[in-house]
Amino acid sequence: MLAFLAVFVAVSGPGQAAAPALPTAAYAQAERVHDFNLKGQVRNARVVPHWLADGRFWYRRDDDSAAPYRLVDPAARRQVPLFDGVRVRQAWPEAAGIAPVVPELLSVRSPSATEMVATFRGGDDGDIECALGRYACRTVPAMPRGAQLLPAPDGRRSLFVRDDNLWLHDPQTGDRALTHDGAPLHGYGVLPDFTLRAIPHRQGRLKVPPFATHWSPDGRWVFGTRYDERKVGRYPLVASAPQDGFRPVVHEIRMSLLGDPEPVRDAWFVVDTAGGGVRAIAIPEGWNGLAEAGVLGWSGSRVYAAIARYDRPARLRLVEIDLASGAVRTIVEERSDTRVQLNDYFYNRAAVRILAGREEAIWFSERDGWGHLYLYDRRDGRLIRRLTSGDWLVRDIVGVDEARRRVYFTAGGREGGDPYQRRLYRVSLDGGQPVLLTAEAADHAIDNGPGALVGALAGEGPSGALSPAGDTVVDSYSTVDQPPVTVLRSTEDGAVVLELERADASAVYAAGWRPPVRTRVKAADGRTDLYATVYFPPDYSPERSYPVIDAIYGGPHVTNAPVGFVEATTTMNPVSRASLAALGFVVVTIDARGTPGRSQAFHDASFGPGGGPQIDDHVAAIQALAGRYRGMDLARVGIYGHSFGGYTSTRALLLRPDFYKAAVSSAGSHNGQGMYSGPVNGVDRLVAGPPVYGTAGAARPSPGTVADNYRQLDNAVLADRLAGKLLLVYGDLDEHAPAGVTVQLVDALVKADKTFDLVVLPNQDHDLFRNDPYYTRRLWDHFVEHLMGRTPPDYRITSLPGRR
Repeated sequence: MLAFLAVFVAVSGPGQAAAPALPTAAYAQAERVHDFNLKGQVRNARVVPHWLADGRFWYRRDDDSAAPYRLVDPAARRQVPLFDGVRVRQAWPEAAGIAPVVPELLSVRSPSATEMVATFRGGDDGDIECALGRYACRTVPAMPRGAQLLPAPDGRRSLFVRDDNLWLHDPQTGDRALTHDGAPLHGYGVLPDFTLRAIPHRQGRLKVPPFATHWSPDGRWVFGTRYDERKVGRYPLVASAPQDGFRPVVHEIRMSLLGDPEPVRDAWFVVDTAGGGVRAIAIPEGWNGLAEAGVLGWSGSRVYAAIARYDRPARLRLVEIDLASGAVRTIVEERSDTRVQLNDYFYNRAAVRILAGREEAIWFSERDGWGHLYLYDRRDGRLIRRLTSGDWLVRDIVGVDEARRRVYFTAGGREGGDPYQRRLYRVSLDGGQPVLLTAEAADHAIDNGPGALVGALAGEGPSGALSPAGDTVVDSYSTVDQPPVTVLRSTEDGAVVLELERADASAVYAAGWRPPVRTRVKAADGRTDLYATVYFPPDYSPERSYPVIDAIYGGPHVTNAPVGFVEATTTMNPVSRASLAALGFVVVTIDARGTPGRSQAFHDASFGPGGGPQIDDHVAAIQALAGRYRGMDLARVGIYGHSFGGYTSTRALLLRPDFYKAAVSSAGSHNGQGMYSGPVNGVDRLVAGPPVYGTAGAARPSPGTVADNYRQLDNAVLADRLAGKLLLVYGDLDEHAPAGVTVQLVDALVKADKTFDLVVLPNQDHDLFRNDPYYTRRLWDHFVEHLMGRTPPDYRITSLPGRR
């Protein structure tokens, strides 16, 4: 009997009924350092310059005082308050009512070296314009603004959408329709369903300016892409618990699935606002516009864009469209057996520039295995010269100084050390080696804004870090344990002209947040360097034992392991890393093979295999880290992720049950056949290419047929291998990873008679992982119970808002 009891105790081990419940204070601390609560708490981490014609600029500080606006004079190497807030309020026109303590500044212009005129947001009667030298203020007509307006370059006119058509708003002549044949699901400037924001847009919760629509620099032409979704298959999303009744509500969107015969179709249009009417311009047969790239540049009445097709090999072209004639001409073509992109990071702006002063284009290509810049002659497509080369990656073009024939760009890996740290360079368009402008070994967060698709949905544009003259640049640099320092830097030699801000991180430290550790390990092949960011519990000691959690995304779109300070405090996907560390876990994030930021071969490891090599890399990396940090307990390893991370976290639990013991997978893209696809915005072009159905080609022969190249990517195929503790989560109104994809995996797990947990969040969309308190608490509970072996406290998270 005693022997039996001894065996029972040994099998039970630590973490059974004898283990005490986790205290409520631990969850309270985890809530304090949750990403949602730390967002924006690193003050003055970023400076957004607004340049004046004379080379000065103004910006707004994260400042509670009455004078948060600053004026920077690079020539004098100084910054001063932009205006005296007391004097502005004293001069505020009586008719405009009481002036706010800090009026919202809309714009500043400088008619002369000694005069500045500021325009502040006013009320219904107009905006307030103030001459700052003498503090004389008056009411002026309001500038066009609003989430649904697209201002013209002159700042006076604007575009908007009404009844699926494009309209011009002109304060002098009134509103007039520019197009007349727009229709539902085939409009002009209308946000299409393939952007995966159809429900909030139709409900009025998402307001965006005319989509995929662009003004020419001179304000004469309007060029855009018109999307036709009329024949795309209907996809129902069911709100089973509507907030205003008991009968489920069906939200029907248009979504093309893998192998559907009718994907989204696109064509260009151009409007001559001088009275020339509207013209349709066909995209070459078999090709589609690159939605994430948008318009790449202008030259008079010619516009430049990218088109692609994704059969094998995949091809990508730079084309010139003559707006007067409608002629389309190819300048450059790229080919690849895997992906074709204009930036290694899918959501970033295309690393391409059209030079206005000469018939030249700067083009991004990974043709030699690394992403680099090339200079082309736009007239005949002739390669003039290669601008960059080597085993390192160009990240973003910051700007071009055409007068001095220089391009400024960020890159990683050229200087050795951490290849994910961005550095700033310049290189001559006339040849020569790149010149390093940022000596500090840190991540220099200098970019030129998000890609067209992301920018349109987020309302963000280029950051404008480079001065109009190209002689200075605003640079914010940091590491995971050093808050950002923002400086104005010379583009001649990289010297600091003026320090602008040192970020204040006192609020995140006061909340109990602790910086993670950035480190290097080897991949599963034993050769390739990988980089990881590790969050340790506050009481970490190598003499104690801590369960380990792998925070994974794993998709080909972005990297996941923070390299800078702000992204370490407020991670992109998944969140809760600092929170889980506060609960007593060692939380590891790894950028394994298959993610961007390195060579094309490194990136292509995720094209087709379905996460297998990447998961092996994660296992090898965690094993190596455990050898370095002795407190990591490899007998208690869990994994979690959202979206693509929901797919890879479940897949890791199924493929490596010997290593991973528990997983939380939210909004997972668990198969390819149930996800949105097609050449305009399909996941297939990034994951495994167009579907192949044997002799049937790319057209699905029957509703239940799975493409040959996607069959083994389906997590349901591995359902019978489930051994660990799996929690699946989805929101019933998620357009990015529809509920049906998770339920199809659930069906396979039920048929395999497997035990798992499922959380359905009514009326939630894809952002559930950022804002949902119930999901967050269940995530914590799952790992506390199944990795720590402790009972979660009775705790309610109150600071997260849930669905907004």
